This record gives sequence, structure tokens and C-alpha cells, in this order.
Amino acid sequence: MTGMTCNGCRSHVEAALSKVEGVTNASVDLEKAEAEIEMQRHIKIGNFQHALQGAGGNYQISIPSEFSSEEKEGENLMKHTYKITGMTCNGCRSHVEA
Repeated sequence: MTGMTCNGCRSHVEAALSKVEGVTNASVDLEKAEAEIEMQRHIKIGNFQHALQGAGGNYQISIPSEFSSEEKEGENLMKHTYKITGMTCNGCRSHVEA
């Protein structure tokens, strides 16, 4: 995220991202210049950029540079959190992770 200079900018960006269809939650960290976005389905980064352009300001959103260019071009990045039940020890955890 670029273009944010204060907490007001952060709130403005967070609100704009939250209004994108399919977003269930958007949280913006001003210090890290990052947004964590929860969505019902994959939403292309261009949709978020369009929402930010409509919000005014010079806000930009991009995929972090630590991801490969192939992943950037495909825009297929998603983060999912799942609840796992039935694990009773670190052995179970290792087995589930594998």
C-alpha cells in the first residue's frame, strides 16, 4: 500500500477496500503499509485498485515483492485460515501440516 500519510488515510483506505463486493473484512496497518483482506472468493487486485482510485487520494495497492513474478501476474494469491480439530499433540500437528 502506498499513498497513506496519516490515520485518516488508513481509515479511508480501509473503508474503500471494505466496500468491494465479496470482501468480508479489510484491515489496514499504516506503519507496515499493508492491508489484510478477507474475502468470500478470490478478487483480483485490479478491483481493489479501482476502488482506491474512486476513493480519491493517490493510494496504490500491490502484491508484496517477496512473491514470484508468476504469482503476481496470475493474481492468484489467497490466505485461508481453517480450524482443525482432533489434534492432541505436536505429532498430530506435524502430520496435519505435512
